[in-house]
Amino acid sequence: MLTQLTEQFTNAMKSFDSTEQLSAAMKPFNSLVELNTKTVETLISKQTELLTTILNDSITQTKALSAQTDFSAAVESQKVFNEALQAKVTSSAKEAYDVVTKTSEEVSNLVKESVKVAK
Repeated sequence: MLTQLTEQFTNAMKSFDSTEQLSAAMKPFNSLVELNTKTVETLISKQTELLTTILNDSITQTKALSAQTDFSAAVESQKVFNEALQAKVTSSAKEAYDVVTKTSEEVSNLVKESVKVAK
């Protein structure tokens, strides 16, 4: 199987007459790789930001709870913390969805343009 794929790739590469032809043929692929790389970097950055915020907020909440002497106030503090945490996670999920949706649209446009050029 690998040998067959290698032969097909080699034959395809030989079909190009010049470096310019090869560059033109690879342009959509290179654009797709760049787009995917940019998307992954953005998602990693957003996840890192979210996890850092959760960790810092959790440390602050733990310190506040350890200093709390009233049980009712501690429960209320934890409730407020949990609601804020849920809002942050929800917001982060929406941002990630927006990034992926935008990328999907860009990939779709890239494919449409590539097909148009190939015709």
